[in-house]
Parts: sequence; structure tokens; C-alpha cells
Amino acid sequence: MAPAVCAALLAGCASLGAPDAARSPLLALAPAALRCEVAVQQRLTVEVPGRPAQQLEALLEVDAEAVRLAFFVMGQGMGTLVWDGWQWDKQLSRHWPAQLAPEQVLSDLQLAFWPARAVQRAVQPPWSVEASATGRRLLRDGREQVRVQFIGDSAVEIIYPGGPFTLRVESPGGSQLCAPAQEPS
Repeated sequence: MAPAVCAALLAGCASLGAPDAARSPLLALAPAALRCEVAVQQRLTVEVPGRPAQQLEALLEVDAEAVRLAFFVMGQGMGTLVWDGWQWDKQLSRHWPAQLAPEQVLSDLQLAFWPARAVQRAVQPPWSVEASATGRRLLRDGREQVRVQFIGDSAVEIIYPGGPFTLRVESPGGSQLCAPAQEPS
């Protein structure tokens, strides 16, 4: 049953996904750009209007060499993703929806958690990133395509205004996976 729940969750996210997400630049920053080492468990909640919220667990590890993600639903592994800054190692369950690109998962993660300056340097016109104490916005020609909102001390919401879902990521430290002092000046 768990694989079916995860497949429905991820497929719903992908199929309802953001039409603008497919056109957004995919961030693929080097793992070292995070500027710290992290090992955290996160809870991901996808909220689609008119449907019950769906959850899965993710384990995130980042060091200078790689970003490693493992996804679980009710204790069953759904996939692992490893990005070393050059290439992918993807081990995905047969229940992983083909419509959901691991590259998009990494891009959303980096938009939300990597230092704002690193993200800003990674996008090229007509794209830009605005960062504030309460979140970030990925813009194309000044129009919002993706919004990241920092929710309290433990969560981040990733919203595609053109898409009918919200992804909430609950994580120790919220948007501050690294100590604020580690962000370069």
C-alpha cells in the first residue's frame, strides 16, 4: 500500500505540477555551495485543494562532495538521489512517477535552502531571484514563477502560483539548515 500512496503523492505533485516549473531554470548548484554539512530528516507534505494532504519522509545529507536524498512512505523506500555537482546517481522505485524529474526535486531544494547569493548567481536573465527574511521568489521578467515562504522556525513552503499545489518541507532549523553566519558577505 505504501508504494501506491507515494506514487499517488508524487504523481499528483508532478501531474498537477506547475506549468511554469517546466519552464523554470533548473538549479544544479554544487553541493559545496551550501557551505556546510547537513544530515536531517524532513517531512514533506503536498497540499492539493480539495484533496487530503499527503506526506512522505525524506533524509537529506549534504557535504562538499554530494547531495544525497532518500524518500520513504510508511517506512518503505521510494528512491535515492545523489548529485555530486556533475552527474546523477538515481535509484528510483518502480512506483516513482516518471513525470517527476529528480532534477526538479534538487532545484526546489536548492532554491529553498542554498544561500540566496549562490542561487542568484546561478540564474541568468530574464530570470532573477529576490530574497528577504521571510522567503524567496524566482522571477521571470519580473513575474513570480516560484515562491518560497519561510514558516516559523521549522518549515518552508514552496508554491508555484500557476500550479494547484503547495509543498511544505518541515525540517530542523526550517530554512536555516546552516548557521546564518556561514552565508558569505
